[in-house]
Amino acid sequence: MKISKQSFGKKLTVIICLALLSNMANAQFRSYIDFNDYNNYENNLGTLSIDNDYKNQNVKEVVTINFDKKNRQLKTKGIYKLDKNGIGYFYQSIDKKGKIKLSRTYHLIDTFRFDKMESAYRKDTFTIVNIFNNNNKISEKQYLRNPNKMYWSYKYTYNDKNKIASSVSLNKKGKQYFKYEFDYFDNGSKKETRHYNKKNKLVKIYSYACEPIGVIEKKVTQQNICKKRTYNPDSSYFEVFEGYDNKGHSSRRIGKYSKDSLQLEMVYYNKNDKETVRYVSVYNDRKVLTCQYFFKGKLKRTYDLTYKINGLTESYKITNAKGKVITNQVYEYQYF
Repeated sequence: MKISKQSFGKKLTVIICLALLSNMANAQFRSYIDFNDYNNYENNLGTLSIDNDYKNQNVKEVVTINFDKKNRQLKTKGIYKLDKNGIGYFYQSIDKKGKIKLSRTYHLIDTFRFDKMESAYRKDTFTIVNIFNNNNKISEKQYLRNPNKMYWSYKYTYNDKNKIASSVSLNKKGKQYFKYEFDYFDNGSKKETRHYNKKNKLVKIYSYACEPIGVIEKKVTQQNICKKRTYNPDSSYFEVFEGYDNKGHSSRRIGKYSKDSLQLEMVYYNKNDKETVRYVSVYNDRKVLTCQYFFKGKLKRTYDLTYKINGLTESYKITNAKGKVITNQVYEYQYF
């Protein structure tokens, strides 16, 4: 779990504009081809990300103020705190009456790693506990509620190269809910992922070899996913993910990138090769200015960002297809 790039602050706006839309797009394909392998825990280090912009400018607190779209009055406020290493360790959301809606605190055990994340939402409290092995990889992740009742957990094993070999999800009774096993090519890239159900029955295979490997069982869904990249003369490039399975489903995802790997466009196609989702981003000095989300060729949302002179995010706005403002948010900063 990473807070710096997936919480409030400058990185949040990019995540909302890109990753969230990517998830929306991927949702259209989960019945077809799963391009993202949702259960890849390859790193599994329990580390929080450094936000270099915040670190370099000595930012210790980011306040996000969300205004009501009708009367421009304060609607919600978010408080995001960082240490001098640029690590976000605390977040709190407050409503217009000053009441805390949500809080989240990470307990760091060194510069980057955390062994516990505690959060509170309304009257409920939630805790995530990371247990590490001798190689500093997570061997178990526990999910607790109100305050110490475990309702979910994951257990992990690793191969001789310290890469994730298996992930088992357990319910509150300690019974298996699902399991994933992972194989890799010699260069360390993913080769195959196997999904087992609560009865430990193999139900799905994700193959990344472009072609099926071995014998395909009729009762098991096998997805074969192939990634190809084509470069243009100016070093910009296209990345194509093509997938199909033994049930007759197929789909594609095509990404367009700048020469310095900024994602300019992402398009998803269904099994009939019809475009379903597209999102297009415009940058200035490597910062997202605008991101547009299209569904079946029609504009649905536009995300606009502005920046301060020092490069930090100043405002964030979402408008619908008719230009009506849905979200209007500004950013304030405190420094060490």
